[in-house]
Amino acid sequence: MRLTDRLPRCAPEEAGISSAQVEACLRALNHEGTTPHGFMAARWGKVFAEGWWAPFAPDLPHSNHSFGKSYTATAVGIAAGEGLLSLDEKMTEIFAEEIAERGIEIRDPRMRKITVRHVLAMSGGMKRMSELSGDWIGNYFRSEMAWEPGERFLYNSAGSCMLGALIAKRTGRGLREYLEEKLFRPTGMDSGRFIWLKFRDGTDAEPGTFTTTENNLRLAMLYAQGGKWHGEQVVPEWFVREALRVQTDTSDAPEQKDGRCGYGYQLWACSMPGVFRFDGGQGQFGLIWPEKELVVAVHEGAWAHQGPQMTLDALYETLLRPLADDPLPADPAAWQQLRRTEAELKIPEDPANTLPLEKDFSGRYRVLAGDAEPWLAAAPPGIGDFFVEFRDPGVDGRMKRLALEIREDACRLKLNEKTEILARWDGKQERRSAEGTVFPALGAYSATARFLPEKQLQVTIHWINGWFRTDLLFTLETPECLRIESDKLRLLVGAEGLKGVSRAVREA
Repeated sequence: MRLTDRLPRCAPEEAGISSAQVEACLRALNHEGTTPHGFMAARWGKVFAEGWWAPFAPDLPHSNHSFGKSYTATAVGIAAGEGLLSLDEKMTEIFAEEIAERGIEIRDPRMRKITVRHVLAMSGGMKRMSELSGDWIGNYFRSEMAWEPGERFLYNSAGSCMLGALIAKRTGRGLREYLEEKLFRPTGMDSGRFIWLKFRDGTDAEPGTFTTTENNLRLAMLYAQGGKWHGEQVVPEWFVREALRVQTDTSDAPEQKDGRCGYGYQLWACSMPGVFRFDGGQGQFGLIWPEKELVVAVHEGAWAHQGPQMTLDALYETLLRPLADDPLPADPAAWQQLRRTEAELKIPEDPANTLPLEKDFSGRYRVLAGDAEPWLAAAPPGIGDFFVEFRDPGVDGRMKRLALEIREDACRLKLNEKTEILARWDGKQERRSAEGTVFPALGAYSATARFLPEKQLQVTIHWINGWFRTDLLFTLETPECLRIESDKLRLLVGAEGLKGVSRAVREA
């Protein structure tokens, strides 16, 4: 299949589910614990349901978070099939040169027992995940051990990054470059809309993938088909079979219900028997039900801890359980109604401005102190900006100069002479693209603005290559002095966002 090949489509009834039931699924996905972004479902090789909540769209690369680990695992499986590595190789032997270069002394014999298979199955035996900042490869091998490898589950993104380093070491290419030839082309994925952020040493990072909902659906389809695509064995069948099997018990893991059902190779078993899933933070899912030949891909912004589980439960109850074994009678009227519903999906509007436009805010300003950096910044559960390690150190994301223009149609915000943000007064979401952000390929946004009492202007920027959001609050303390506060959304119930404060002075 070529990149330009389109997945076949069909009515839901042909896939064994009613159009009305799919419409019920779309309503259920829009629950209180999330903002849905993209959804696709396919059975027997045909897409029977799809929808994007505007301004999200089919062509938009969207954050995968740890869903990207499944792309990494796929690369490992392909490389193993080519004889470039073995799942039973020891990590300390593979990276013996790197360990020696750093003068690391492996004292705990358990460290020497960790195999590629253990890393794939999150059962390396370490006490905690090593730091992904600085010398992250060295940090991995300096880690304290707590169990025998294979004995216990511990979610470990650092191990997933080590798998990426393994691919680079054995193939001479980075993960994305290797998968371009081995995965994207054979399955018709749109590689132009697959972005993989890198560590500063050039290694493709976890969680650093952004891609379309359809690309993720194609990966799920590949696994549901035993690693084959149009008769071509893209991933070894044995690897897919092992990946879609519980390799590590997770019954005592701290995750929600579906996090305690077991772990395969960089993917999870589900609470619904026979179903597995690719899984990224805040509800980036790829469900695989091989027995029914059903796959589902979801992009969303779900609030941890309960939001992603609410989405999974909604899919089980409204899409998977009602699925019939055979096609249903055609219902053209219901299908057309579903297609209208899919075309009208959109995320909620922001509050519209209701106060008079304060022209006094218009002007050019120079930042004197503080750091209210407004740029694209992931804020997953945890502390700090997890993506900071993937930034180009030569790109300074801090605000140094800004300009505000209060226009009748919108608030125009210009940052550092490069990045222009147009924020609507009416609260409506409109997709635009900004240049000059810290990740140049991820500048899609939608912005709104409104005035608040006490001489304040609020600008809300939705960075729609993911669920990220920046709220900027401008306070005109004096005619010449502007206070700028930033608050970057953290989708974790009870947690504060990433905050910053700057002060700026008006320029002539």
